[in-house]
Amino acid sequence: MNNLSAITPPCPNGWINACECGASGSEFQASGRAKAGSNEIAVDDIGDFKVGQEVAVYGCHLHHYGTVYNAEAPYFARNQKPLAGEAELRGLDAGKLWQTFIVHFDKTDPVTFSWMAVDTVHQTKVRHHPVLHREWCWQGKNMPVTNDWMTLADGVQIRFRKLDWQAGESISFHARNRLLARIEGIRGKNLVLDSKANLDADGVKVRHHDQSALQAALDRAVAERKGLFIPAGRYRLSKGVWIINATVRIEGAHRDQTTLDISDDHTAVFWISGGQEVVIRNLGMVGHTGFLELPANTHFPTATGFAYWPTANQQMEIKGCAAANFVGTEHLLFEDLKVSRMASEAFYSHGADRYGLPPYIQAPHEGRPELLKQYTKSCVFHRCHVSDCGFNAFNNNDHAENTSILHCHVERATNFCENASRFTRIIGNYVLDGCATSVHGGSADDPRKIGPTQAVIADNVFEGGTLSGGVSVGNHATQVVVANNIFIGYSKESAIFILGGRRVVVSGNHIDLTRIENNPDNERCGICVEASNVIIADNHVYVRGERSEKATGIHVADHAVNIHIHDNIIENCQDGFRTGRRDYVPQGEGGRFEFRHTGAEVGEVIDRRRFRASSLPMLCDDAAPYRGWNLRWLTGPNAGRTTAIEGYERKDRIVALKDDIPLQAGEKFAVYPRSANWQIHHNTIAGCTRPMTIDLLGLEGVNIKDNIISPPESAG
Repeated sequence: MNNLSAITPPCPNGWINACECGASGSEFQASGRAKAGSNEIAVDDIGDFKVGQEVAVYGCHLHHYGTVYNAEAPYFARNQKPLAGEAELRGLDAGKLWQTFIVHFDKTDPVTFSWMAVDTVHQTKVRHHPVLHREWCWQGKNMPVTNDWMTLADGVQIRFRKLDWQAGESISFHARNRLLARIEGIRGKNLVLDSKANLDADGVKVRHHDQSALQAALDRAVAERKGLFIPAGRYRLSKGVWIINATVRIEGAHRDQTTLDISDDHTAVFWISGGQEVVIRNLGMVGHTGFLELPANTHFPTATGFAYWPTANQQMEIKGCAAANFVGTEHLLFEDLKVSRMASEAFYSHGADRYGLPPYIQAPHEGRPELLKQYTKSCVFHRCHVSDCGFNAFNNNDHAENTSILHCHVERATNFCENASRFTRIIGNYVLDGCATSVHGGSADDPRKIGPTQAVIADNVFEGGTLSGGVSVGNHATQVVVANNIFIGYSKESAIFILGGRRVVVSGNHIDLTRIENNPDNERCGICVEASNVIIADNHVYVRGERSEKATGIHVADHAVNIHIHDNIIENCQDGFRTGRRDYVPQGEGGRFEFRHTGAEVGEVIDRRRFRASSLPMLCDDAAPYRGWNLRWLTGPNAGRTTAIEGYERKDRIVALKDDIPLQAGEKFAVYPRSANWQIHHNTIAGCTRPMTIDLLGLEGVNIKDNIISPPESAG
């Protein structure tokens, strides 16, 4: 893979030129007239249209199509089928070319449904959440299912033929006014197509369309073991280019000159399944939905409790779009690409792993047994530019290995990276106005196997903005290094949040919590630690200029054990160092944080020694979580009492106490370890209103020494 980036320009003998297979790449557009039942379009200018080419004609062909989802997980292909006789669809307002709908059946007796139009005009509700974005909202709720015509939005109507829907089932469908056809002949200024219009229309738009031509060129390149070269131009696609069980190299002239356009469809530019090695370089790719235009990174729960993601890449038949969706390919290189306006994840990976875990393969790749026999061994993103996208720039290499994101530029993507692969390297990137990255992974209960997530996040620049979420280390991450990064303009959320995982090193980072320009001015923290076995060293956390009353330098939750914090500098924060688990409390659009003892409340009482806890941190990679810990009762008849914990069943969240005591549902409690094993030394805390706040239920194993504390002059 290392030699692939240093190639000579494409030469005729080793490459297939896409234009040889009929791809035009032309941006020419004509206006014209169409008549219902006719396959001829009268245009004002023939331009460069040629017989045999594909075209898209907008405004003369109204049609509807959709998908039915059963009550199970909607993102798996086995739970989907094409919409057929279950419902009739009609209508779309004049001048409207595309609208997408979701119908979800809420309950069975009587049968009711809710519906939404997936369009920015109809999705305007904003969540009260520390990361400001829209949430999905229904335009109709709990409506009765009948066999009468029902009006939705934009002139679209539905009539149910099936009436016995089950709670949790769904329909997605599209109302479109577009004709995809091939030019069979040209008579004067008339294009003769292989398909007919079904509407009379003046002012239709006719554009080149290169779906079949590019797919044919790719198939030929694979068959002849050559590379595919795509010359400068704009190539419009409707289904994306499929690369199945292949080794191939695809190159454009330049990422600013060769553009693959899926702005009119719900698909990925590239669908990659299996194969040994795929290289994609020097291309631009553009979709249809930009930054914060739709709530692409949220879902709504179905009536049966499954997540339904209207714009997620694994569910393209709704309204997602992506640069690449790939599964199980052994080696991939994406280099010098320019990607914009993708509704959800720009790059999305899924598949099996080295230990044969059940592969997380989703639609439309399901049902291919060869994908169970291999996994991604390396995936490199190099010098890719991603901007104005709905969610992740890079996402979900769940069981992949050796994912490297190197020297990429990501701007205005809700999340830079969500990654759960083994041996991830995120180095030398620049990220503006988006959450930085999260590393997490599935559980690894067998210590003899390599854990699910290792990551090196180093030498990056993360610049805050509207979102400003930072580096987040999630559950089951093991062996993570966050080093030598610059965080600037982080005036909301946290620059580094270790909320799970185990064995994390955070060192050498500059973390600037100053509010700059028009960024939000919310409560924020430099480094949050809510996991165990963590080293925090040689970092500089500060606010420039006047002290901020909303900034915290470092906080550590009191359930974290084996914590070493040394040689850090913290300046001009309200709180320099403090203990406690951070809870978000909604308050207007910004919200605030409260620091509390780690705890939960009693849910179901099983007997006088056992109960189900509402929520406790997972304590990842701990063979016997909470065993031997202390439990302090905060409310109820046991308030003020301390009880030892004998054991905790993580799967069922059952706490077992050593002693019999009366238990009541709703009682609140805190937990703390027998020995925290904290070393906090040689830190400098200057200009902070509250330099150190230590509020722990148990201080055994906490060593705080040799720190220099210099409060602000106003504090006296």
